Amino acid sequence: MSKKDNLFTTTLRLNLNNTQDMEAWNNLMSADSTQPEYSSYCRTIVTAINDHFARQDRMEEQQEWETALLKKIEATIRETFASCMKEFQITTAQPTTEKSEPQAQPDPPDETEANIEAFLDCF
Repeated sequence: MSKKDNLFTTTLRLNLNNTQDMEAWNNLMSADSTQPEYSSYCRTIVTAINDHFARQDRMEEQQEWETALLKKIEATIRETFASCMKEFQITTAQPTTEKSEPQAQPDPPDETEANIEAFLDCF
């Protein structure tokens, strides 16, 4: 297989009336040709294409990581909230079989600052 068989040729057309195309042209013109990745237009374009797709892959990995982190945070909040609520469970009075006058209901617990602070300390 000759060296020419491994080449792919394409044409890059830039419309200098288009701001994105003009920006690309300016970037090509200002690239430091002493650096290997910018030694030619071809090398610069290959580097840009490869960097673009590598960045897309990294962004997908970042989104997956963030989603997993948010799920862990949500689970931790749910567990903490559930454990705090166990301390504040309401019990119901068991009905009696005897028919007598209803018992006086106790006053609801007083929500003092101590109770509120205890609840907030769970978080």
